[in-house]
Amino acid sequence: MLDLDRIRAISLDLDDTLWPVLPTLKAAEAAQHRFLSEHAPATATLLQDKAVAGAIRQSVRDDYVHKAHDMTHFRQQFIRRALLQAGEDEALVEPTFAQFYAARNQVTWFAEVEDSLAWLSARYPLVAVSNGNARLDWVGLAPWFAACASAHEVGVAKPHAGIFTAASQAIAVPLAAFLHVGDDAALDVEGALACGMQAAWVQRQELDYHQAAVSATHLQWPLASQAPQAMVRDLAELCLLLGRAVR
Repeated sequence: MLDLDRIRAISLDLDDTLWPVLPTLKAAEAAQHRFLSEHAPATATLLQDKAVAGAIRQSVRDDYVHKAHDMTHFRQQFIRRALLQAGEDEALVEPTFAQFYAARNQVTWFAEVEDSLAWLSARYPLVAVSNGNARLDWVGLAPWFAACASAHEVGVAKPHAGIFTAASQAIAVPLAAFLHVGDDAALDVEGALACGMQAAWVQRQELDYHQAAVSATHLQWPLASQAPQAMVRDLAELCLLLGRAVR
């Protein structure tokens, strides 16, 4: 159960907590393909082969294990290797990535997100804690957040304690006074609890592609580890737990 008296700040995951990430990434891949089709057609054709694209992805992962937290670096190296394998101009890495990244930041928030963030941010400083590389200013959420701790900038990804510590340091609030909110049982909940934070697990029915599917009638903690202090289906339900009156 949540200890409301402890909460002085809230950290929130972004992808699949505030918006569905899979449609966003599909649109970003499509934008990348359109650009390559015009400027590097051999590369575009090469990446249409799923086996080839998968092999390039794996080669980047294998060669840059120390950069596994950095999705921007991964995407840029993926594009570079595809261009080189197709015999096309490596100088196209940056403009190709720019097309991908612009589309990656065109997200559609879940229906209750704007209203809920407005209510939450009026009561607590909010900090984004994300393994992804979305930008709060580009996705339109910056007005509600006091700070952001991203794996790309911090140098480590959830569940590493370092990214949660960065969130704590950004607003000078101790980890024990944070409530972390996210959709991933291991990365968000286990990571936060291990740092002494409270945690709220968000599970949305519309994310039927998500690995942690839940029933329509109840939420069940899927891991053998300690359960979070709260389990909710969306941010509106979280606001109710934090004292918002039913409207």
